[in-house]
Amino acid sequence: MRSLQTLLSALAIIASALFYSGCSQAPSDINEPIKEANKRMMEAFANGDTTTLFDSYTNDARLFPANSEILDGKAAIGKFWNATREMGIVKVNFETTTAQKFGDLAIEEGKYSLFVKGDQMVDQGKYIVTWKQEGGKWKVFRDIWNASTPPPVQRASFNDSVLIVLNQVKPDKVTQFEDFNMNILSPAGKETNPQVKANVRMQKPVSKNADGTYTYIYLMDPFKGNLNYNIEYALNAKYGKEKADEYMKMYLDCLVGGTSQAMLLAETNW
Repeated sequence: MRSLQTLLSALAIIASALFYSGCSQAPSDINEPIKEANKRMMEAFANGDTTTLFDSYTNDARLFPANSEILDGKAAIGKFWNATREMGIVKVNFETTTAQKFGDLAIEEGKYSLFVKGDQMVDQGKYIVTWKQEGGKWKVFRDIWNASTPPPVQRASFNDSVLIVLNQVKPDKVTQFEDFNMNILSPAGKETNPQVKANVRMQKPVSKNADGTYTYIYLMDPFKGNLNYNIEYALNAKYGKEKADEYMKMYLDCLVGGTSQAMLLAETNW
């Protein structure tokens, strides 16, 4: 019995030593090998070389795309990359920020960007990839990312309210009106009333009206009754009442008759 206890104690000591030895192993820099592996993937995608691209993943690889289910295994990953090409993406770029090796695993942080024809970037974001050595090569084991581009702006759904404000601008006040909106009102809205600014748009005319005036439109899409859309509210909050009064005079001076026309509408399902 004592010999069995001695053996168990010895095994426990050995296991403990191995555990702490593994935990104390300092990570090492592995930027260059990971950059080379990424380069092979980027070239394979650009050339339509699916064999090399799919071989860049371990057999048990998993992807964690934003707003999507987990993609498990090479078959699912292959469908993902084929769908990416079918969307018109012709080039992907991976930029390694850091990469550290922990035994047979490596953790990479980086940035990605996607391009369509004409070298036009259509998406960019950041990622964390866990790499694993398989067959003497570094391959992607786990991959998670999300976009850095702003999400689409919410638009009105069926039966939501939409407010349209028509501004008939005098011919000689167009520059003043645009200056007011771009350099005075817009910054005030972003800073002091961001919820409203997020769903308000302005359209400018492409030509003048028959009477020589120009129609500029404020579109509140959707219009939310619990928010304060009053121009003076944002101006007062940012510039103070005295300056806000001056800016309001500047705005109204641009308008025919010194007033605008508002129309409250409902979104259809057309």
